Amino acid sequence: MLKKFNTLLHAFWNEKSKQAELVFRNRHILINKNSFLVSRAIVPDIPELLSLQKKVYPDDNSWNFGVFEAEIKNENKNLYLIMRHEDRLVAFIGAAFDSRERDVHITNIAVMPTYQRNGLGRYLLRVMIDYTNNLNYRSLSLEVRMSNKPAQALYKSLGFVNYGLKRDYYVSNREDAVDMRYVFSRKGNG
Repeated sequence: MLKKFNTLLHAFWNEKSKQAELVFRNRHILINKNSFLVSRAIVPDIPELLSLQKKVYPDDNSWNFGVFEAEIKNENKNLYLIMRHEDRLVAFIGAAFDSRERDVHITNIAVMPTYQRNGLGRYLLRVMIDYTNNLNYRSLSLEVRMSNKPAQALYKSLGFVNYGLKRDYYVSNREDAVDMRYVFSRKGNG
């Protein structure tokens, strides 16, 4: 009897822990009269992701080819989106989906400096907010440098709130990070 119960319990937990591949359909969008292709990142995009990362975060070398490759290949738990303008990668966002906690954590976001403050980061964040909401997750979380006031203002304008401080979070200069979250209100969930 106990063996049968254990077998059923194990099957239940294995089924619960399985997560279907996160699906994203490519789309063409217009922002400020410019056309962009938004698609899921794939391994051949990594050299461009690294180049963009270096331009946006020159002092941060914590993301290398192997890290991006592992993140992109884990299609059941991670979703990395890229934006291209005239076939040039100009922005990306990455997120990790925790099905047990029902939280999506934005692991990385970058917009080419010449394209910043034009709505690309806002668009990618809105896509991730909508995607998360459609999957009935509870929250979206991220960390942002204490010194990055423009990014904090963007996140707040989208509904993210401060959830605390992470001391010495960034290894490159031991800068503190602001922990921010977007919490979905669900009727009937308290």
